[in-house]
Amino acid sequence: MKVEPAGKRVSVVGEGPHWDSRSSTLTYVDAKKCEIVRFNPKAKTESVVASLDGLIGNVIPYAQDNRQLMVCMEKGVYRLDTDTLHQTLLAELVDSPEPTRFNDGKCDAAGRLWAGTMPRILNFQKLPQGGHHLYSYSNGRLSLKASEMSLSNGITWTSDNRTMFHNDSFPGRTSVFDFDLDTGAISNRRVLVDFESTPEYRDLGIPDGMTIDVNNKLWMVCFGAGFVIQVDPERAEILTKVQLPTKYATSCCFGGENYDVLYVTSASLFASAPIPSDGLLYQVTELGAKGKAPFEFAG
Repeated sequence: MKVEPAGKRVSVVGEGPHWDSRSSTLTYVDAKKCEIVRFNPKAKTESVVASLDGLIGNVIPYAQDNRQLMVCMEKGVYRLDTDTLHQTLLAELVDSPEPTRFNDGKCDAAGRLWAGTMPRILNFQKLPQGGHHLYSYSNGRLSLKASEMSLSNGITWTSDNRTMFHNDSFPGRTSVFDFDLDTGAISNRRVLVDFESTPEYRDLGIPDGMTIDVNNKLWMVCFGAGFVIQVDPERAEILTKVQLPTKYATSCCFGGENYDVLYVTSASLFASAPIPSDGLLYQVTELGAKGKAPFEFAG
């Protein structure tokens, strides 16, 4: 395999990579800088699509028009027109008892948004314990789907749309749910991996962003340890470990014409003494694995 920087832009907290096959570009966010960034692999350029006025969790194109983006920002779900930069608030969290914001999110095969919450200000000396949630949004309605989370993060589904995986970064747990695509219902929550108690995961930091390949193997970013791992969800076995030049990788997705490039975002905020490799967008090639086209927002 080959790991190399895809671009030169240094993000404060790079997050939420999403491959857009219509433009053959990758969109991701700098959550703390409140910017949406587009990477063009052919031109090898990174350009700011929009600078917003709040912390961004994730961004996903509308299925019918990729100039329109669904943006989770602070406590709201917004529609952003990238031509005019006009924002329309679609839904907002109103029952959060503490400072909270949306974090990582994705759409399922029906085009529903799934996004969880996290503390607005993350204190590593006083890690969050519960109090955050996982939501879905579709057809004008924001629905609570799961509670008792501390820092909701990566989410993905099997190709048959019957199983959903979700990372809660603290206390470091990957959960599995039964999933009903027709209704959007999730059930039978159980733990796939506990990073603290499972020996082969114990030194891998915390589970952050996540995606899945065509063979239904998970690819998880291990924040704080500098790895992306491929996991067999049937046995919770690590199949592949990709070491990165930064300890602070945050999220990943497959992209490229054949979905055989793994793009990995990273952060420069968390290191006491940041190094030049922190905060870059990385690409991993020659993996012997392929992903699939991500689902887009139905509205």
